Amino acid sequence: MQKHAVIPIILISMLFLMFSCGRKSEDAIVKPDGTSAFTVIRSDDASVCPPEFAVSLKNAIIGITGVDIGIKTDFVSDRIPDSAEGEYEIIVGKTSREITAELAPLAPRLNDWLIARRGGKIVIYGQDKLGDATAYFLEHYASDGNIYVPDGETYIHKDDGYIADSITIDGADLKDFVIRADKEKESAALALSDRIAEIYGYSLKVTTRPGNTQEGRQIIFTSGETPDQTISRIYADDGNLYLEPGALTVDNVIAELLIKYITGNMNDKKLEITDTLDLKEDTMDKRYVIADADYLASLDEKAEKMKQSVLGTASDYTVGDGGKIYYFAANGDDSNDGLTEKNPFKTLSKLSELPLNSGDIVLFRRGDTFRGSITAAKGVTYSAWGKGDKPTISASKMNYALPELWQETSYENVWVCTKTLVNVGIVTLDHSGEYGKYDELVGTRMIAGKDGFDGAGDMKNDLEVWSDLEANRLYFYSDKGNPGERFKSIEIGERGNAISVNAPGVTVDNLHITLTGSHGVGAGTTKNLTVRNCVFDWLGGSILTGFDGANVTGYGNAVEVYGGVEGYRVYNNWIYQIYDTGITHQFSYDESIERNIMADIEYNDNLIEYCFWSIEYYNSTGGAGTYRETRDVYVHDNFCRFGGEGWGCKGRESGAPMYCIASKPDKTENYVTENNIFDRCLGYLVSTYGENMAGIYVFRSNTYVQPNGAKFARVTDADWMFDGAAADRMEKYFGEESPVLAVIVE
Repeated sequence: MQKHAVIPIILISMLFLMFSCGRKSEDAIVKPDGTSAFTVIRSDDASVCPPEFAVSLKNAIIGITGVDIGIKTDFVSDRIPDSAEGEYEIIVGKTSREITAELAPLAPRLNDWLIARRGGKIVIYGQDKLGDATAYFLEHYASDGNIYVPDGETYIHKDDGYIADSITIDGADLKDFVIRADKEKESAALALSDRIAEIYGYSLKVTTRPGNTQEGRQIIFTSGETPDQTISRIYADDGNLYLEPGALTVDNVIAELLIKYITGNMNDKKLEITDTLDLKEDTMDKRYVIADADYLASLDEKAEKMKQSVLGTASDYTVGDGGKIYYFAANGDDSNDGLTEKNPFKTLSKLSELPLNSGDIVLFRRGDTFRGSITAAKGVTYSAWGKGDKPTISASKMNYALPELWQETSYENVWVCTKTLVNVGIVTLDHSGEYGKYDELVGTRMIAGKDGFDGAGDMKNDLEVWSDLEANRLYFYSDKGNPGERFKSIEIGERGNAISVNAPGVTVDNLHITLTGSHGVGAGTTKNLTVRNCVFDWLGGSILTGFDGANVTGYGNAVEVYGGVEGYRVYNNWIYQIYDTGITHQFSYDESIERNIMADIEYNDNLIEYCFWSIEYYNSTGGAGTYRETRDVYVHDNFCRFGGEGWGCKGRESGAPMYCIASKPDKTENYVTENNIFDRCLGYLVSTYGENMAGIYVFRSNTYVQPNGAKFARVTDADWMFDGAAADRMEKYFGEESPVLAVIVE
């Protein structure tokens, strides 16, 4: 609706000079002695008549008459004597005065207005055009420095520009209807009320209360008991009108469908709707598609192609000037020179001793497994040689399935490993090591201080594991005896990255990285880090000690930069079954770090499955005296699937965010998310720090796949569902251009 216009005081104060037509003294606002008994009365509800409007009217009257008159609201209380209704009042707009209720039906529509006088009461009434009414009042009733309104005066202005003069539903006038909707459809109901007001002149009341007979005739937004996903229906029944949008229809669309029907069937500005009305129309939003069996099969095919692309990629490296190639093989010997395929080194311990220089290449033989961890050297590429599967970098130090490594404790069925094990995350049992075997057996992590668990004495269920962070011991509940006898393999991921990067210019290529309690590739502040053509699986789960989570918060990402970065590319990787995040660049609040810049970042063509987070970003502000900046980030053509379904998601799966932008730095520039597929998450497909991301981030042509009615987005503290409003919300709050929402229909 229009807002009341504030009266232009300077213009109006001069209007009396233009109109001098002689009026009766008894009609005047100002008495011959130069006083006035009149007071301007406005509604006590500022939303009905803004206080500044009444003040402007008062000042205009003073400008014309030179006499100061009072101003009050319509509030009346026996406890406040000055609030009593006066004999002489200029009543503006809708008020609680009886004279307002008496005269308002004479100007019932939004653009109608009137000026009237009954005894000492002068009434200026209107809804959307109250400003027009007041301007007319000052223009036509001012004369010779006074304002004259004859007793009994009734001037009515009616707008005849409406499309409809009469709309009835089963004999009842539409203007007397109430629009009823649940809270989720309230905005659509309000929009419908506004549209009816535009064509008919009556603004219908909107209620979100459950329906009852006391509200009389109603227009009811309903989802129906078995709504068609694509078809919307409008029908009349028992004197009410029902709007039943299809599950994939934006609520406003069906409201417009009703308006289209009303305007299209008007006859001589009249329309009568009967109980026989039953409209059905395909109203599915063009941004939605039905994710049927064929559609989901096509996603599986795409995922398979991406897997084969990663697995089939040849090693790609260039030796720098003066650089060397070092070869490693499981049957090698650390006493070799390592400079040829025939004379490879054997262990990662030997690698840590090498005097690596920028431009050197380190190659691991395909099909072999290398236990331990790597600290990457400046400017060095780590890749593969030979034929077969990618070489495996396993942070699990050994196979712990040896009976002598496990001792019984005083607690029934609880065993402890005799080896020192520091902050254990993942524990796999009879681990196959096969690519894409998503259902490996994993021990159930127990965490002291969480969910009432306090230590080994609280272990009660088979395959529970608990890492004692103080004693560096791992406890194992096995109701079938010694774990070392029960299983063929027990692989244990302790705290520590499989590959740590603290130097610039590192490339990690064509490796299989697995079985660490921390990150697969974990970097601090760095430059020009590239991770490509790798497989990451079954890692994470160690505890962030000393963190705000009071030593109960787990972590472990496939690829991470924590801190500043300039030049960071992650592409053509297959990442699955990660405790926390597939790919991330992040930095928490830390006021001791003055500047943190994240720039020139690109994630593309990665397949990320069964993680708690698929892609995560934050660069949190550090408070006064600090500066955080993120620029030139391009996240595109990634395929993220089955969020919240990984080994590390148990007990928290409903909160899993697939694509997360978690903070707002001091400056964000050129952050683009384009052409990605976010395919099913038990939590949210998208999670952000604030409602309006449009203009800060660019979202373009992304596909979102989720069951109808499931969670869609977590925006600050609000949950958005995957429904007919989801596409509109992505466009409004994220600036998403051309989204595709693929809806799985049960």
